[in-house]
Amino acid sequence: MNSVRYQLDIIDVAAHLVSVTLSFQPTQKAHQLTLPAWIPGSYMIREFARNIIAIEASDKSGALPLTQLDKQSWQLNCNNDCVTVIYRIYAYDLSVRAAYIDDEVAVLNPACLCLAVSGQHELPHQLNVNKPQAAAAENWRLATGLDRSADTGFLGFGLYTAKHYQQLIDGPVLLGRFDWREFTINGITHYLVVTGDNQTDLTRFAADLALICQQQVAVFGALPADLSSYWFLLWVTEDGYGGLEHLNSTLLLCSRFDLPTPNLPTINDSYQNLLALCSHEYFHTWWVKRLKPAAFQQYALANEQYTPQLWLYEGFTSYFDDIALIRAGLIEQATYIKTLEKVISRVTRNPSNSVQSLTDSSFNAWTKFYKQDENAVNAIASYYAKGSLLALCLDAALRQRGSTLQQIVSGLWQRYLTTGTPDDALLQLLTELGFSDLAAICQQWLNDAAPLPLTEYLPALGLQLTLRPMQHADDLGGETDNANQQFIGALSKPQQGLLQLTHIYHNDAAHQAGLMVGDILLAVDGRRITSANFTQLLQRHGSNSKVKIDFFRKDRLLQCILTLQRSNREVAMLSVSDQSLCHGWLASP
Repeated sequence: MNSVRYQLDIIDVAAHLVSVTLSFQPTQKAHQLTLPAWIPGSYMIREFARNIIAIEASDKSGALPLTQLDKQSWQLNCNNDCVTVIYRIYAYDLSVRAAYIDDEVAVLNPACLCLAVSGQHELPHQLNVNKPQAAAAENWRLATGLDRSADTGFLGFGLYTAKHYQQLIDGPVLLGRFDWREFTINGITHYLVVTGDNQTDLTRFAADLALICQQQVAVFGALPADLSSYWFLLWVTEDGYGGLEHLNSTLLLCSRFDLPTPNLPTINDSYQNLLALCSHEYFHTWWVKRLKPAAFQQYALANEQYTPQLWLYEGFTSYFDDIALIRAGLIEQATYIKTLEKVISRVTRNPSNSVQSLTDSSFNAWTKFYKQDENAVNAIASYYAKGSLLALCLDAALRQRGSTLQQIVSGLWQRYLTTGTPDDALLQLLTELGFSDLAAICQQWLNDAAPLPLTEYLPALGLQLTLRPMQHADDLGGETDNANQQFIGALSKPQQGLLQLTHIYHNDAAHQAGLMVGDILLAVDGRRITSANFTQLLQRHGSNSKVKIDFFRKDRLLQCILTLQRSNREVAMLSVSDQSLCHGWLASP
């Protein structure tokens, strides 16, 4: 059978260059070669083709004409002989969505490297990765979820295969020095690969991951039938965070300080966040990599592909990622409740909570959520965070009615796996299960740009929610020792020893005083402002006091009157009102 073949050669580590050789047998007189503009799971046009430096084509008779059609496509006029296309790509994007090469690691996402050949998407695809010749790569190995050929060793360079183009671009490749562990879930081997030498307790890390994976399997009842192995590919840097789901793997970016060390007795915040990230991406193995919106059954990777359902796939995943940690016995109830406080606060403290609906946030993710600016706190609702709170409310409402959200998720999985979910899939299922009233309520939650009724529904989970004024820029809720701390309703960053405003919350003190993003604060009532003393200066004034603020706006020296008042921004305080209900909710799906 014909196949489409790619060879990857890292030709210059210092220049971050990879050479790609594409070979295929033409099946028509002209083929289009196209590089995706985005990668599934990350809803932003990334223009991968901009990193192609040079491209040429030939067959045994010589050079072939190659005409560029647009920013990411070329037309290749062919003879009947095997075609070879050679091109170079610049790879220096420190992201799980693209390609990156340095002297420590190489991260190669086929989606941004491998041109698709028109008419041959469904043919088998082969990827041959050669070991770099650079001295820095002497001890490198290779990890990927793609299938190894018979003559390629475990973690070895060589030939890897995919059934078709879509599977090829769903298999990121990680190169470098790394350690690994494996564990088994329901007879399927799971691999944990961690780059670098980070003094990591990999045995503990793998054991913790196994517990989390078991919880996610319990939600769906079994691993996907087509899963033969799973790979956690961790790219460790000094300061990074992110993840992207793939068919049988996830590529994760983390800080070395997130990793557990042998002398870490308990799970600290950094390690908890890393475990939650792993949990999130693993849940996607079912929930978006297999079950997905009907619109994504066939990906169109040349331009945006819209769906109003991201709240369902990212929001519900965000709900189940954190709760898996407590159900796995890795964190205590109090820790989970504190985590939930932070999630609620990230939503409730932003004016956008009453400005953008979840369906609108999902549909416009391409131009809004993924391209946030200084006004995002006022305009963009997170379909991750607010979507997870919708899942929380829905789980509470279902438990009042003798059901659970897990049963709904499992039902959607079984019903729509082969077709994808229509936009009203959740509402249809709720109605058919006898929860038509809840379907109507849920539709309102989705389409209205309004706060969710958390205070109404959380008591069904044994929790009591109180909202209090936000007191400082990093305030994510919980009990406070200083109820009178002044917050002006703005975020800032140090600027040459002063403070520059970066975000202004609408209808709060700074906005009402006429301050704007970019303003550099100089003085309060004639006393110099620094990044260290601003809060202290404000604390010397009582509530409802009026203070004079001197500031620069671009090159103009201006002044305004700021009224110190209770912030209109609110964050969450949670307490357990019924331990039996709370335990029943958190102890099991």
